[in-house]
Amino acid sequence: MRTILVLLILFGVVFAREVALKEVIDLATKNSPLIKSAQRELKAQELELRASKGALFPRFKVEETFTRTDMPAYAFMSKLNQERIGLQDFNPTNLNNPKAINNFETKFTIEVPIWLGGKVQSAQKMAEYEYRAVGFEVERREEEVIRQVYNAYMDAVLAKESIKVAKQAVENAQEHLKLAEQMYAVGLALLSDVLRARVYLSKAEENLQKAIRGYDVVKRGLEVVVGVSLGDFEVQEVGQCPQINISTLKERVQNRRDIKALEERLKTLEEAYRFTLSDNLPQVFAFAQYFLNSKDYPLGADGKGYLAGIGVSWTFDTGLTTLRRAQANLERRASLQERLKLLKDSAVFDLDRSYAEYENALDMLRSAEERIKSSQEVLRVMELRYRNGLARMVDILDVQTELDKARLEKVQAMNACHKAYMDILYNAGFVEEVRR
Repeated sequence: MRTILVLLILFGVVFAREVALKEVIDLATKNSPLIKSAQRELKAQELELRASKGALFPRFKVEETFTRTDMPAYAFMSKLNQERIGLQDFNPTNLNNPKAINNFETKFTIEVPIWLGGKVQSAQKMAEYEYRAVGFEVERREEEVIRQVYNAYMDAVLAKESIKVAKQAVENAQEHLKLAEQMYAVGLALLSDVLRARVYLSKAEENLQKAIRGYDVVKRGLEVVVGVSLGDFEVQEVGQCPQINISTLKERVQNRRDIKALEERLKTLEEAYRFTLSDNLPQVFAFAQYFLNSKDYPLGADGKGYLAGIGVSWTFDTGLTTLRRAQANLERRASLQERLKLLKDSAVFDLDRSYAEYENALDMLRSAEERIKSSQEVLRVMELRYRNGLARMVDILDVQTELDKARLEKVQAMNACHKAYMDILYNAGFVEEVRR
């Protein structure tokens, strides 16, 4: 029953749709929640940039005020604005004790910034720098997603290749059991050889089922990283580990997106210093207002008129608050410069480290291939010796164990090589290479 279940699963594997690495990467860049989240952040910063540019445009304001008063000055002013003043209103008695008067004042105002100490221009530059920084971060986030997808895909390839290795182990164990039974039937082997072969076969079948379940798990993990269901699918086999030109990548490492983002934020803090100091500079603005006054209802035109002018404002900060806040931005800039230096040094180190891991993986791969050849030859000799009564079944199984181990280590080394290759591209900021 167990064998039938394994065959059914393997039958499904054969006829499932194969999904290429480039296809899942393209799907991830369109559907990954991490990328969508980063794109929303970029959109928000784009709106911030547009908002900063809008500060240069005139501002229009409409106000409606209702008042009722019998205070002499305000009552006289309201009636005067309503253009209802008569000779009787200059009677001292009426001036000193006016009747309560209602006034609806409608005011239309337009304000035009002429010069605000450079604040608007600095705010616009800061928004531009931040927009570029967020743009670089979005690109770096996309590189992170591609790296995750690549590694998840390689884990799925590893799991699929592990099924093949486990299947080979089962087939070899079946052959060894058949050989032990044949030798026992003619009296050239012990019953213990048959029992050992059966135990080995049982363990090999258990490992095969584990490999099949593990493959299903890593495929689901790949779907999580991609951000969309792939249905009933299989991953494709990969060839040899890609070649790397490390000298070319070392020239590109300082142009990584996250490094570029920090450089843009340095510019933002430099501009923030000037933005804060602008509070200590004169500010010039123009304005125009149009008034409607009525004693009966809003927007009434009993009296109307306009007021226009230019204003100059200059604030003197005796507590040096503005200066201290500007200096705080310089300290933040210095702090960010230290972080940028560390990031650049770390980028070079991470690239060297990942390249060392890449070379280690290549050595592991060559070693595993050589051990497979050696183990296959030793196994052939041991089987021949066993048929002639010169070796024990336990010797055959020991060699078979080493062969299974070498086969598994080969696919593991290939997986490690591909992941190290991706780490190199990621640390160099050149992940797009895998999409070509």
